[in-house]
Amino acid sequence: MTKIYIFIKIRSKTFKNKKFNKDLAKVKRSEIMSLRILSGSLKGKKFYAPKTTLTRPITALLKKSILESCQSNIPNSLVLDLFAGSGALGIESLSRGARFVYFIDKNLPAVQCIKKNLKKLNLQSQAYTLKRSALHFLIRYKETPFDILFIDPPYTMRISEYHNLITTLHTSRVFHTTSSIFLETPTQKAQLFQKTIEALFSIQKTKKTATTSLFLLTVKKQ
Repeated sequence: MTKIYIFIKIRSKTFKNKKFNKDLAKVKRSEIMSLRILSGSLKGKKFYAPKTTLTRPITALLKKSILESCQSNIPNSLVLDLFAGSGALGIESLSRGARFVYFIDKNLPAVQCIKKNLKKLNLQSQAYTLKRSALHFLIRYKETPFDILFIDPPYTMRISEYHNLITTLHTSRVFHTTSSIFLETPTQKAQLFQKTIEALFSIQKTKKTATTSLFLLTVKKQ
């Protein structure tokens, strides 16, 4: 069973490059943060994200744990980056050899930025970007199931919305019997809906800090 952990390092700063500001004409310069690809064929390349509360860094502790656990399992995989935000997880996957990535986010600045990043990094032929809510995508998707799924909802999501997300995911066609599903949530909230996760999926691994919980989920065996 493939178990993949992907992580991205974020360095927040105001970007002043005029060329990139021109490329991202629809996103204000003061609302851009700079990121760097950590590994793979594009290691060290910069890409960018809207500087909003919807795009947030993951803790250094989780970064170290995830990077030490993955390295060589992504090549030729089909990846879903749901609540894509900056697109960091999907872009890292492509750098490490993923075959194709779907980037899904309902927020226009995020979608605009992902598209510009894919163009800048020459990854357009290996990606599909869609402005759509996560639930709508999960309900409507009927194509090839994904091998790896990254699900990183905004921390402002309500408990009832987490329950709805998990149950909708379970009845969707986005994964197959050996897919690896990575769900990141606030630790305090995770305690309130973990029973829903346990009822519908097998939790293979959990990484927790005071603020963040990362679950590796697989299909529950009958």
